[in-house]
Amino acid sequence: MIERTILIRRLSFSLYFVIAFLTFLVFLFPFDRVKARLESEARARTPLELSIARISPSFINRFVLVDVVVSDRAGRVLFESPSVRTHLSLFGFLRGLLSVDLKAQAYGGSVSLRTEQGAKRQYLSLDADGLDIGSYALFKSFGLKLSGKLGGSYEATGDAGKGRLLIKNLASRELKIMGFSVPDLDFDQVWIEGDVKGDRFIIRKLEMDGKELKVLVSGDLVMRERGTLNLAVKFKPSERLATEQAGLLSLLKNRDPEGYYLLSLAGTVAEPIPRF
Repeated sequence: MIERTILIRRLSFSLYFVIAFLTFLVFLFPFDRVKARLESEARARTPLELSIARISPSFINRFVLVDVVVSDRAGRVLFESPSVRTHLSLFGFLRGLLSVDLKAQAYGGSVSLRTEQGAKRQYLSLDADGLDIGSYALFKSFGLKLSGKLGGSYEATGDAGKGRLLIKNLASRELKIMGFSVPDLDFDQVWIEGDVKGDRFIIRKLEMDGKELKVLVSGDLVMRERGTLNLAVKFKPSERLATEQAGLLSLLKNRDPEGYYLLSLAGTVAEPIPRF
């Protein structure tokens, strides 16, 4: 039987070599290669650009992405976070499958992303909670004065996916649509459900529920600046808002038995054409 002191000594040496191996693995792990792979995969498989300032190791296959920015090909920033905690599957990476879990704090809320990208599998799952849309730079760049909290989820395999969004306490101020001034509006909640097929977004449900205005939207659009637009819009103003906007509402001839005004939007995303 092995003496206790000898056993402790052998276990200590084993633990020392394990710690040394893990330390060298962390320092020698090709973080620059991982960074380049992440950026190139995003560029090759999506219409987006991913920029990462640097990668800081946390553990063997866990690290922090510092100063992450996601933008479109025109350079407009769509998402940014000072740090994103990342878990990379080493076994998947060695087999040519990029399998990554990411968690970030952004815009006052949290975002988590899981992606598996390989020759035979392209999968993505996204969840968000408590995002402050008032701090979203893209909306500000378009001159939109919005506030509210956003949450939702999206799941995709290949180029097909489905998702849903919920915005609570949405408020818009000094909004203009096609040159028309829109009254300041507040919605208790906005609920959106839809499917993505390639670059086409099919709206299964879009409901905006407010005290002054209720809006229902269905249809589809191509998610490009010159993409086609085919939306059916129904909205019902309160009596006060209807009286205040009587001149504008007089242009709308279609109205259903429930009091909803009907119109459609055609044309393109950049240049929508309303049809009354």
